Amino acid sequence: MAVSYRRGKDEKPVTMQFEREVLEHVDVMGSSTTEAVLDPAFPYGEELLQSLWEAGLYDAHDLRTTDGRSVEVVKAGRIQRNSGPDLHDALVRIDGQLWAGTVEIHLRASAWDAHGHQHDPAYNNVVLHAVHTHDADVRTANGTAPPTVELRHRLDPRHIALHNELMTGQGWVPCAAHIGRVDPARTSIWLEHLLIERMERRTLETEALYRQLNNDPAETFHHLLLRALGAPVNTEAFAMLAHALPLRNLLKYRADPLRLEALLFGQAGLLPQDPQEEHPRRLLEEYRSLAGLHGLRPMPAAAWKFGRMRPASFPTVRLAQWAAFFSCSAPGYSDLLDIDDPAILRARLGAEATGYWSDHYGFGPATRPVKKRIAEGTADRLVLNAIVPFLFAMGRVRGDGTLMDRALQLLERLPAEMNSITAGFEKLGVVATHAGRGQALVELRTRYCQERRCLNCAIGSHLQKSAGSVPART
Repeated sequence: MAVSYRRGKDEKPVTMQFEREVLEHVDVMGSSTTEAVLDPAFPYGEELLQSLWEAGLYDAHDLRTTDGRSVEVVKAGRIQRNSGPDLHDALVRIDGQLWAGTVEIHLRASAWDAHGHQHDPAYNNVVLHAVHTHDADVRTANGTAPPTVELRHRLDPRHIALHNELMTGQGWVPCAAHIGRVDPARTSIWLEHLLIERMERRTLETEALYRQLNNDPAETFHHLLLRALGAPVNTEAFAMLAHALPLRNLLKYRADPLRLEALLFGQAGLLPQDPQEEHPRRLLEEYRSLAGLHGLRPMPAAAWKFGRMRPASFPTVRLAQWAAFFSCSAPGYSDLLDIDDPAILRARLGAEATGYWSDHYGFGPATRPVKKRIAEGTADRLVLNAIVPFLFAMGRVRGDGTLMDRALQLLERLPAEMNSITAGFEKLGVVATHAGRGQALVELRTRYCQERRCLNCAIGSHLQKSAGSVPART
């Protein structure tokens, strides 16, 4: 096998001794990625060195600075991703003197000057400079030399071998071959964290929409519900409709099914301009009158997608179902926000499009009559993608923790979505037992696994910590 020695522009060749050590341990985790392991772009990435330092994954026996002073790391510090030194809140004892401050990590000591730290007062409080290779003496802006420790002979090659496997492996997730070794309790704790992380991130999107809609909670909820109704194919089209048809206009005709339907289909741009049937003809007449009265302009019909969809999911059917639901819901959908039982929510959301829509999927020839009720799966998506994020976001906006708790409780009571992500993790033994766990797995896959953020993942960190304890094969 050809061995790649691709390097970063400022990196020096790894030593032959270290190459031999990596080769001896590369198969410890079942890896066959020898070519990638010897590529220093992976094992010597600064982020990896930061992670190994924070976790204490180096030989700390008789640790000394480059000028011979003894070093005891009392507290490694916490990695932070903002500007300034890499780790905060560190405690180190140097020749018996305890120092509190920050730690800076570099692959080479000379990067200190290359990054301009010698001119930045933010680095005056660095109590330790931890480097892979000490190739230069450096100073802070106030002229002092930060104590420096060199780590290149103190790293276990097994940690680097695992990191390379995670970075270059072709599994469905980077740790597919190892995730089964992680304690399920540890995985569950991490997934609880990821659920909150996902909810917080989605809340920022909801809060932005809330501000865009002049801090109107009912209008915000209206937009979320319509977006969720169109998911996944027509999400953006339904979002356009929500902007084209504000809640206040719909509420005026809530008790008039014909005008309500005329508004929905007319603003969606889906009414035929030369209808041959009585019902669409009446809808068109009503819409033209209402559009003139309220100064409405329809959205482009081209925004809607019908291709490769089951007829029951056509946007025309969804709009007819929504008209049926809206006509019998409380003003501003307030009745949906007082229900904590998913079964009751499904029943409340399960409106049926009747009349013309009993034997139509769109405007045109009639079909065999079929009930067109909002199915349980669609109702669950409305809860998951509209009610839950709205409750969580309003809890944040109002400082009401009970609303946020209700959102999380709904997720625990709602069944998990069946999708490619939950199915993929189930094959690896990680099962989505409820919607909250399913959402956490989506966050894990899309925000960590696909971006190979294994160093920021609790599962990856645990595997990294345990890698050095796995006996080497002989």
